[in-house]
Amino acid sequence: MANMACWRTITVLCGLWVTIACHAGDDPPMRNVTQLTGEVRLDGKLDEACYRNPPTVADFVVAGAPESRPQPTKAWLFWQPERLVFAFEVHDKQIVAAPPSKQEHDVDAQDRVELFLWSGDKHDTYYCVEVGADAAVHDYAARFYREFDDAWAPAGLQVAVTRTRSGYCVEAELSRAAMEAAGFKLRAGEQLRCGLFRADFQPAQPDNPTWICWVDAGRPKPDFHVAESFGQMRLLNETESKTLPRE
Repeated sequence: MANMACWRTITVLCGLWVTIACHAGDDPPMRNVTQLTGEVRLDGKLDEACYRNPPTVADFVVAGAPESRPQPTKAWLFWQPERLVFAFEVHDKQIVAAPPSKQEHDVDAQDRVELFLWSGDKHDTYYCVEVGADAAVHDYAARFYREFDDAWAPAGLQVAVTRTRSGYCVEAELSRAAMEAAGFKLRAGEQLRCGLFRADFQPAQPDNPTWICWVDAGRPKPDFHVAESFGQMRLLNETESKTLPRE
């Protein structure tokens, strides 16, 4: 009986190892980032023609509970040779936010959206921009696992936020200089790993937000600072961008 128990344990452990190995080797979901040919004014209104096209990501889920349905969230990414533009349209019935302050960590307790960018090499730094519903910003660099550097501030970061009847919209851009300083190229065919996230707070539960993500890392406790939480983005050229489906 002891030997039988031992073999059962080995079998279970081997099965667990195979499961983990298969999960770690899964290809991340891929999305295309279209090349903008027109102008986008960063005012947080999302009223330009490009926002009438399908969002880059709309299938957000609740981290750690994919069967739950979060408040609707849409995200768009676009690129031009001189900038990366990202925007979110968020439904939020009860917004928890405050204006920008000198303390970036004030954003930690606010409703916000988040963009993470990473090369895909686990030894490389990844870069994070978090934008609150009243335009407060927390930007920082990080390395696995949870080694944070709040000194990082992307050159030329621009952010605009507007309130809507159903929630809020965020519109922002990272300059070419900021992207290149972080090791990313703004050119057709480039691929990078990207995390798109949202923190949804309730006034009555300030310490228990709903964590919303594009890619669920599949952990019991939500954690966006792991490689499994990043998807893949590919920058399309102008011709490819024009052939994508339109609404």
